[in-house]
Amino acid sequence: MNWPRREPPSWPATMPDSKVLDSWALLAWLLDQPAAARIEALLQEADQGDDLQLVMSWVNVGEVYYMASRKLDAAKAEEFLKRLPSLPIRLVLPNEQDIIAAAKLKAGWRISYADGFAAALAQREGAALVTGDPELRAMADVVMVEWVGG
Repeated sequence: MNWPRREPPSWPATMPDSKVLDSWALLAWLLDQPAAARIEALLQEADQGDDLQLVMSWVNVGEVYYMASRKLDAAKAEEFLKRLPSLPIRLVLPNEQDIIAAAKLKAGWRISYADGFAAALAQREGAALVTGDPELRAMADVVMVEWVGG
């Protein structure tokens, strides 16, 4: 059951200067899937200046880690963690408000709890959520989604 819907928000004509990466986006890059080129371009843009800031929740980092362990192996997952500090991504440790915001989104939408953290972070930051996850695409009336999926 979704929360009662209000009028869809009026998103700006251009995407904001901050973008939240969900685990789907970073996994696509890590696994060299079709969306990898778009994620690589975002990483390069964020690394080259102050025009774009990429943000990610530590909860979603954990999701990338366990998925990399499953899809690749534990050594590759550890390599990802070692490489993470060098990536141009601001990592956010959830606070109490973030945890409740994610829980509310999880309660109202058919998304994973980890996806709730990505969506809540995007709402908090006033940022686009970069994803290819169909569950998150369905939330486009409450979260600004930048779709990178097929």
